[in-house]
Amino acid sequence: MHGRFIIIEGIDGTGKSTLARAVGEALEARGRRVLLTREPSNLPTGKLILERLASGEYATTPHEWMGMFVTDRRLSIDTIVKPALNAGTDVVQDRSMYSTLVYQGAMGVPEQEILKRHEGWHPKPDLLVILDIAPRFGLARTRKRSLGLGQRWVRQAGQKYMFRDGDAPQSTEKLKFLQEIRRRYGTIKGDFVFKLPVRRKKGKDWVDKTTAELRDEILKQLDARFSPREVNGPQKSA
Repeated sequence: MHGRFIIIEGIDGTGKSTLARAVGEALEARGRRVLLTREPSNLPTGKLILERLASGEYATTPHEWMGMFVTDRRLSIDTIVKPALNAGTDVVQDRSMYSTLVYQGAMGVPEQEILKRHEGWHPKPDLLVILDIAPRFGLARTRKRSLGLGQRWVRQAGQKYMFRDGDAPQSTEKLKFLQEIRRRYGTIKGDFVFKLPVRRKKGKDWVDKTTAELRDEILKQLDARFSPREVNGPQKSA
């Protein structure tokens, strides 16, 4: 039995990593073998990307970023993901080629060029979950997680949103960038795509869904798309 390739995508602050772990644990509880992966990977190529991202010392062009991500991705897919899928293991992955498609695409790399770099070797996901949240709330969640602080938004002349005690100009710039990223995620189509809002209406307000709520919505999608044997794993004989 072939494993399922489940990818979780979304802008910063959607809770991809936490949700990937929750989905993996739920599938294991159903008797599935599960491998959690992420991008950048834990391979030397992925660690190089993380070092470059953290450093800020190097001027890196969008095409150079794409090249580094594609190199790391190809190595991860060929040596980790595909062998696991062929062995019947479900792979739940945090970020993928779709991050390159939207992020480097927003930086100016043509979409067709990015897709061409992945032709012939990148497996089609069985389920691509795109977590959706308004960027201003995603940024607030990211700041709260990194600083452990509550967030309040204030308006100031010339800026759409800013943090009272944060990096106001950078946050405003990133807000605009993430609005474009969100728009690009919204253009991804396919029968394997599941767009999942991270927030829900509660009375007159909008509140964050819990990880358990989001996990259960993903499990329902798997239930609807696969047979009971594929969803729950092989059944033990009496």
